[in-house]
Parts: sequence; structure tokens; C-alpha cells
Amino acid sequence: MKAEIIAVGTEILLGEIVNTNAAFLSEYLSNLGFDLYHQQVVGDNEDRLLVCLEEASNRSDLVVVCGGLGPTEDDLTKQTTAKFLHKEIRYDEEAMNRLEAYFANSNRGVTENNKRQALTIEGGTTLQNDAGLACGVLYQADSTSYLLLPGPPREMKAMAEGVTKKLLQELLPNDSKLVSRYLRYIGIGESKLAEDLHELITTQTNPTIATYAKTNEVMLRIAAKAKTEDAGQLMLDALEEKINQKVGEFFYGYGENLSLEEVVIDLLKTRKETLSVIEGVSGGLCQGRLTDIKGSSEVFLGGMVTYSNKSKQQLLNLAGVQSEEILIVGEEQAIKLAESIKKVMGTDYGLSIIGVAGPERIDNLPVGSIFIALTTNEETISYEVLINRERDYIKDGAVKQALNLLRKKIIS
Repeated sequence: MKAEIIAVGTEILLGEIVNTNAAFLSEYLSNLGFDLYHQQVVGDNEDRLLVCLEEASNRSDLVVVCGGLGPTEDDLTKQTTAKFLHKEIRYDEEAMNRLEAYFANSNRGVTENNKRQALTIEGGTTLQNDAGLACGVLYQADSTSYLLLPGPPREMKAMAEGVTKKLLQELLPNDSKLVSRYLRYIGIGESKLAEDLHELITTQTNPTIATYAKTNEVMLRIAAKAKTEDAGQLMLDALEEKINQKVGEFFYGYGENLSLEEVVIDLLKTRKETLSVIEGVSGGLCQGRLTDIKGSSEVFLGGMVTYSNKSKQQLLNLAGVQSEEILIVGEEQAIKLAESIKKVMGTDYGLSIIGVAGPERIDNLPVGSIFIALTTNEETISYEVLINRERDYIKDGAVKQALNLLRKKIIS
């Protein structure tokens, strides 16, 4: 069953606001089992909205119109949709009562334009707004259903996740549901990942694979349509096994919003081990991300930002290391810094991140040269990587490469 989203609002067309509603509704409808092939954005104009409704009705079973339900003259969605459907609009009694109660509690009277928010389409199902004043509408025609939702994201989400979901399941039953899983990979680019998975991607039917390029990492969304959640999960298990037979060495976890720092903190907690970090090129970015994770103080004991030779020398001196010979940025310096921060902080792991973020070369090294070292009670490992992009990308990549080195060491 096909669904389509129409976002109404001149402010969206002009780029004054970001259309976050479309992203939410796309995922929301997909998870209910709808197929989405089109989205439209239209300004606050009756004629153009009528054209959008005509196009959507010819190709979709459900048309979701978001925005334009408010009190002002340019809020035309209900009136225009009713005109398209050749239906009358009327005031919904419950919505009007809610409206009057709100203004009474505010010691104000209801203005005529505010009454527009209580309008509904004759023959439709009114959707009460528990997060605002403008009610929504679900109207079921012969071949297409129309869902009108408020534009403010907080109100739209509350309505969608409240009564709307139940009504869609009842009025527009789907014989299958969509089950999704997000797989995260680091150390491989999107193009290489797609190349390695070419056969699986080009022959996909159900389940499906979609690649998403993230900053210095890649995410896969695999999705299956099935009668039940359990059946869908079994399909995804089989597909994931095939995927990871090809690229499993780069896999680090599940979740649309998962981060490497979360994974590392969880691993350290499980093993009851501690970490300290010293950063140059990344300027404290790694330590900041680690401390953003709740409970990280159990395992991340602290560190230093040594952005100059003088500050590096101070740490090395604290650790009793003769620093004069290793103040040139490179692998040896990264090793000594990792060993020194571990010794000074008394942790199980010492991690160092140094390099050249630009704009100029340092010690004859090209911009993007990154040196990472990790020391444990048993050994010290290090490597060099070149991240040839802009400054923020280099710093992010340095942190992710370092955390991934630590992750792999912990699980080895």
C-alpha cells in the first residue's frame, strides 16, 4: 500500500525552516508497512495544493498532508482538501470545547480566526490535538485516504503516535509490517562497502539494503517485510550474516544513533577497565565525546590536551621520559605520549592522538597526517593514517580511528 507526504508551508519552500516532519513521517509510515515513493512540498496556495492533491491521489493509497491547519488566512489545508473532495467543512464540537477551555484558562476570549483550528471535514474522523489547538482529520474516500496533520513537529508527532496510528491500522490494514535494523561500519568507505556488497544490493527484493554515508563511517539499513516481527527478524538475521561474511571486519554495532564512544564505554564497563587519553590534533574532541556518555566517569579517568610542544614536554617530564629527542610529530611521539598518560593517570589503557589538522604542514608532514598509539599493560600498538579532507573532518576521523583501535583491542 502506497503512501505520499505533502508538506504545506511557504516557509519550507524558502528554506526558513527545515522539513523535519517529512523525515519523521517517512519512517513512521514505513514502519506501519506503507511504501513511500513520492514527497511534495507546496506553499500556502490553494490552487497549487489542489494540483498536489490531484497528483498524489492518482498514485497513492494514503495522502498525508502536514501543516496549514492553524488560525491564519494562509492556513488553507482543511478548506482546500475539503474543496478537492467536494465536501463541506464544519466545526468539531470537541475540538471547539478544547479551544474555548484553553482560552478561558488564559483569561482570553476565542477570536474568530482561532476557531478555524476546530474545523473538520464532513464525513471524516476528527483527530484531537493533545499537544496544541488545531485538530487533524482522517478522511477515507473510495480509493484514497487523506490524513491531515498539524505542522508544528511536537503536535504532529503527538497526534501521529497517538490516535492516528490506531486508526491507520484499523482503516488501512496492511498484510505485512516493515522490520528494520541498522548496522554500523568504520574503516571502510561507502563506495567500497557498496562494491563489496554489489551482488547482494543489485539482486535485493525482500529484504532490502540501503547504504548511508556518515562522517568517517558508514551505516547500512536492512529492512524486511513480513507477516510478523519475529519472521522479519529471521529474514534480517540471514541477510546480516551474508553481509558480514563480506565486510564483517568493519562492523562495530547496531543502531541508527549508535556512536563509537558508547561502544567503548560499555566495553570498558563490562571489563571493569579504565582509560586515559592525550590529544593534540583533536583538541579534546575525544575526551569531550567520552564524557558525553552517561556513567563514563566509572571508566574514563581523564586526560590532557597537549596542543604545543611545551605541554607535551610537561607530560613527558611527569612520566620521567627524556623528551628532547621525540618532540617531532610522528609515531614515536604518539607511543611515548600514550605510555606517559597511562603511567601518570594509572589506567589500564593509554590512548594518544596527534597529527596535523592544517592549514599548514608540520614537521614536513602533509595536512591530515594522524598518528595514534594505544598502550596496555602488555603492549603498545600504533599506526599512521592520512585523512585528506577539511579540518573538522580530519579531527573527527582521528577520534574515530583512535576509538576504533581501542575497541578492537578490547574485544581481541
